[in-house]
Amino acid sequence: MPIILNPRNFSGVIVLFQDDSLLFTNIVTGEEDAVFCGEEDGNLKIMPMSQMEIIELLASYLEETDVTQRIKQELSMDALICMLSIADSIKRAKLENILNPSKIEFNITEEILQNEFQYNLESRNLRWLSAFLTELRWKSKPVDFKRALKELSKSGIILYEGGKVEVSENGEIFFDELLKRKTILGLRSVFYHKGVINYLAMALMRTENYLWFLDVTDNACIMSLSYEEIKGMIGTMISPGEIPPMPEVFAEVELKAAVETVADADVEVINEEQKKSVTPKFCRNCGDKLSSGSKFCKSCGTKV
Repeated sequence: MPIILNPRNFSGVIVLFQDDSLLFTNIVTGEEDAVFCGEEDGNLKIMPMSQMEIIELLASYLEETDVTQRIKQELSMDALICMLSIADSIKRAKLENILNPSKIEFNITEEILQNEFQYNLESRNLRWLSAFLTELRWKSKPVDFKRALKELSKSGIILYEGGKVEVSENGEIFFDELLKRKTILGLRSVFYHKGVINYLAMALMRTENYLWFLDVTDNACIMSLSYEEIKGMIGTMISPGEIPPMPEVFAEVELKAAVETVADADVEVINEEQKKSVTPKFCRNCGDKLSSGSKFCKSCGTKV
C-alpha cells in the first residue's frame, strides 16, 4: 500500500509475444520496491516485487542473444514508423501468398502504406509493428509518409522511385530481422525530476538474431543492444523519480482546512469556557441557586 499511495514512477507495459498474444500491465515504483498492478478476470491484481525482480522478469520476455554486432540507424519518428509499416506490408503480402500461392507479386506504395497503417491504427491492432510503436507515443501525431519515404531513401534503407518502394541492399538486414520478430516490449513511464513531470516511452524488440532498442521520440533510432544493456534500459524506465510536488491548489486547500480546524477548535474551547462561566449552579441538597465562587450554600450550609 505505501508504494501505491506514494508512487515515484508509473509505467505502463505492453508485450507482444511471438504467438501474437498481448500482455497489458502496469508497474508502480516506490522509493525502494515496486508492484505489478493490473486487471485479471475482472479483478485488480497486485504483486509486490523488488525493482531488480521486475527488471529480470521483463528482460526474460525478450531472451538473450549471442550476436554482438553493433547496428544503429538514426531516423525521425515518422521514418521509423514508416520503416515498420514497410515490414508490416511485406509480412501481410507473405501471409496473402500462403492463402493464395498464385499471388506472387505485390507492390508497396505510399498510398498502400498509409492506408494499411491507418486501418491498423484505428482498429488498434497492436499485432502490427507500426501500430504497436505508435501506441507508445505520448502525443498522437499524423505520420508524413511522403517525407518519411524520402528520408529512408536518402539513408539508403530503401529505393523509392516513381511512387514505388523496394528494399535496398543496405536495408535488407533491418527488414530480414523485423520479419523475424519474436517479442516486442513497450514501456511508457511518468515520473518527476527537478519538480517537472517527465514522460518517456521506448520499445525493446527481440528478433531471431538481435535485441533492438527503438527510441519513441521525434529524434528516433533503431539500435542493437546486448542483454545487459536491455536490462539497464528497463531499469532506467522503472526507476523511482523524485517525490511529486504538492499542487498549489491542494496546498492552499490543506492550509485553509488546517486553519479552519484550529479556528474551530479555538471556538469550541472559548464556547466551553463561556458555558462554564455563565451556566448557573445550584445546591445539590436544597436546590437553591449558588452564588458565584461560593464554597457553601447560604441557605442550608451544605459544602459545594
